Amino acid sequence: MRWTFLLVALMVPAFHAKAQQTIYDETRVLYRSQWSGGLIIHGDGWGLQVYRGIHRTARVVRLYGLEMVGMKHPKEVKSFNPYYDNSRGYFYGKLNALTILRPTIGGKHLITDKIRRSGVEVNYVWGIGPSIGLAKPVYLQIGKPDAIPYQNIVTERYDPAVHDVQNIYGRASWFTGVGEIRPYIGGFGRFGFNFEHSGHADGIKAIEVGCTMDAFPTVVPIMAEMEGVTNKQFFWEFYLAIQFGKKYIQ
Repeated sequence: MRWTFLLVALMVPAFHAKAQQTIYDETRVLYRSQWSGGLIIHGDGWGLQVYRGIHRTARVVRLYGLEMVGMKHPKEVKSFNPYYDNSRGYFYGKLNALTILRPTIGGKHLITDKIRRSGVEVNYVWGIGPSIGLAKPVYLQIGKPDAIPYQNIVTERYDPAVHDVQNIYGRASWFTGVGEIRPYIGGFGRFGFNFEHSGHADGIKAIEVGCTMDAFPTVVPIMAEMEGVTNKQFFWEFYLAIQFGKKYIQ
């Protein structure tokens, strides 16, 4: 009996020390700001984001950010010229490559704090702002004349009335046509849930899931509207973001 009591007496402090190590026991302070950034993936493309956060309270952060995402059309299918092995793939029927800039103001609101190093902090996030669509014309390499083998290959802006699979050699450089970008100005909104799981109180490692809406006053012509293909002015997407950053007390 005496040995049993002694063994228990030795085990309790060890167990207590081990338990203490699992507790999120870093000094809890009220941070004033934070920076985060990362990769965002949505149903029709991907992009990058960066956010500056100002702590209003211990549970509320005001967010100011910028996102840049590519937006594809669901009907985009990559094609290749079957007669030339070194030709570059292109998207038949694609008129413009659409990139969207989203200057955003929003907030992050704490739902559940984490109390252990291995815990997860859960927040809900929202954001609104202008949606700036930049439509860059698609240029292709066109074979002349329209017969195989081509005698000459030139770069031309894609025109569905002139270009087809018989004379398209491949895509031109993405930078061709940058000077002809047309802006489309609309609005943006998002709502999601942020799961922060950094092992350090001042670190940010988070996964965020939610939905976004980019709305424009007119239809954005990504594809040539032929064979049942239509363009849209409202882009509703589900997204996943992977974020890294740091919190600051100054």
